[in-house]
Amino acid sequence: MLALAGALSACQPQHDLQKQTEALTLAPNSLAQRQEQMRRFDTKDEGKMLQACAGVLQDLGFTLDESSTNAGFVVASKDRDAIESGQVAGQMFIWALITAFGGKYDPVWEKNQKIRISIITRKSTEAEGIVVRVTFQRVIWNTKNQISRVETLDDPVMYQEFFDKLSQSVFLAAHDI
Repeated sequence: MLALAGALSACQPQHDLQKQTEALTLAPNSLAQRQEQMRRFDTKDEGKMLQACAGVLQDLGFTLDESSTNAGFVVASKDRDAIESGQVAGQMFIWALITAFGGKYDPVWEKNQKIRISIITRKSTEAEGIVVRVTFQRVIWNTKNQISRVETLDDPVMYQEFFDKLSQSVFLAAHDI
């Protein structure tokens, strides 16, 4: 018994070390993700870059929640409906089935979501300019007002569209148009 307990306890630190190593290891797609979230702009004025970011966010229907020119960040959000008809239909089918057999079931589905955008700017270390990094997240609440999901949105098209709009805004501002 003692030998078995000793052998099992000897394996535990190795297992914990493996878990810690996995937790600190970057995912294979993290570099690609970071590259889609970042762009460098040929401007020296970080304040104007943040103003351009804020303008694009407002044009996209976001409300500015926080910003700091000194710290180089802008955070904005917007509320959206999260109801999906398939999810509601599935929950109602389960409710009807359980109720038909005399059971009780309280159907729950995703109801609303908050989409949040965080933008960080910094001076570029490789070349002259400002680096902008944007991340999109969303929090989804269900019909019981409980958070059902929190996730980072990683759709490359969404990031590309944001940076296209930001590039247009920076171009127009640089040429006083």
